[in-house]
Amino acid sequence: MYHKIHPDTPTMWWVSVNEFYRQMVELSNKKVVYLNDYDCKNENHVVITFDGIYKNIYEYALPILKHFNYPFELFLTSDYVGYDNSFDSVEPLTKFTNSFELLKLVEGGGRLQWHTKSHPNLKNVSDLEVIIEELTVPEEIKILDINGFDWFAYPHGEFNDLVVNEVKLRFRGALSCNQGDEFDKYRFNRLTVENHTSLKKNTIACIIPCYNYGRFLIEAIESVIKQTIIPDEILISDDCSTDETQIIAQEYVKKFPGLIKYNRNETNLGIVKHFNEAIKLTKADFIFFLGADNRLLSNYVEECIKILNKSEEIGIAYTDYTFFGPRAKMAYELLPDFRHFGIINNSFFKVFFPETNSRFELLDILNQSNIIHGSSMFKRTAYDSVQGYIQSEMPEDYNLFKRIVEKGWDAKKAKNTNLEYRQHSDSQANNVLSLQKLMLFYKDSYLSLKKEKNDYENSKVFRISYKLYRFYRFIKRNYNNPRKIFKRILKIK
Repeated sequence: MYHKIHPDTPTMWWVSVNEFYRQMVELSNKKVVYLNDYDCKNENHVVITFDGIYKNIYEYALPILKHFNYPFELFLTSDYVGYDNSFDSVEPLTKFTNSFELLKLVEGGGRLQWHTKSHPNLKNVSDLEVIIEELTVPEEIKILDINGFDWFAYPHGEFNDLVVNEVKLRFRGALSCNQGDEFDKYRFNRLTVENHTSLKKNTIACIIPCYNYGRFLIEAIESVIKQTIIPDEILISDDCSTDETQIIAQEYVKKFPGLIKYNRNETNLGIVKHFNEAIKLTKADFIFFLGADNRLLSNYVEECIKILNKSEEIGIAYTDYTFFGPRAKMAYELLPDFRHFGIINNSFFKVFFPETNSRFELLDILNQSNIIHGSSMFKRTAYDSVQGYIQSEMPEDYNLFKRIVEKGWDAKKAKNTNLEYRQHSDSQANNVLSLQKLMLFYKDSYLSLKKEKNDYENSKVFRISYKLYRFYRFIKRNYNNPRKIFKRILKIK
């Protein structure tokens, strides 16, 4: 149950636009249905409901709901239509929807339901006439949605037996939020969704393996933390680099404690052993690697988890990728024509990977060539089922994913995103952008340290510590002159 969606969240009844979007992505592992289609015994069913209905639902929630093509229910209090909540002294002043906005919500996939005329707490009402008046939907309201008003939501989530009996005479079912029952359709309970509420079933880990790619690492990390859905874990795993990798990684750990971790191997382990050890350092259900010299489109994580959530049999989500960098055009031209998927601004060269209709078709392709790149997202259970990466003559990712499919797992393509795969040379002249980002990183780090220093020097703790230090130095210099020390103490007093 939602009330308000808005960029700002002044109270618990408000969910931010970003968090609402995240929650809608997390519902991709469920089947979102209307209440008329809801089966309380089907754990895969979920219904999205809004009470009010506030104008910000039309402004901010509707575009997101349309993006996901989710149906949703709107529980309407008719006295509020076209007005605001000035009657509520606790909540910030907020407008309710008008009739035009309600029609647009219905047009966008919403279904209007009933939430009484004036929103009284019906638990305390025993007057039958009052109850009937509150439960009766006015004709001018009914015409806003000819398919609606089959369901009722108890104001404040509370009711008495008389109210329930009258509701049964008029509606197909009713919802509460604190006095309900998950199997009684006239007392269905609802979850009150807050900003921090998580609706997901699975967690995600991004591992960024790095060996002497510090000059590119900033771009890789930034592309992960700017995802529409940020992973639960980001591990920067350093295979004993000799460049600035450690400095950069530790600075990001400092900026994002609890999200980003840094691991440095004592010796260079090589790809296979390093990757297996890195996975052991994470706990998430879904995992993907991002080369320290590569980048992600901002919806990469979102689109991949949608694929993995579709079926228990899907173990891998793969994508197309785009070459970029000084050698991108050369790499693109070496590919067969059927892999060419378009060129953007003569800088980004899109590479196509085919979809398959069955696991057997996928196996036939994998027996000839690889279509699943190394940054594809996979389930930990799929990885564990083949005991992880192994040494072979094949590329390590090709070998892993082929064995996973052979084990019985399927792989499906996330079509609306891609990996940005850098094609670079060792020439510093060809890495101007990376060098610029590196310089900005060091500048930001310097300014951050300078601010911390200034803040500390202006703090009371520093002033007291500095005075104590100066007094200590005075004592040390004059320990054999107690008269002078005594005078100084008197002066301090």
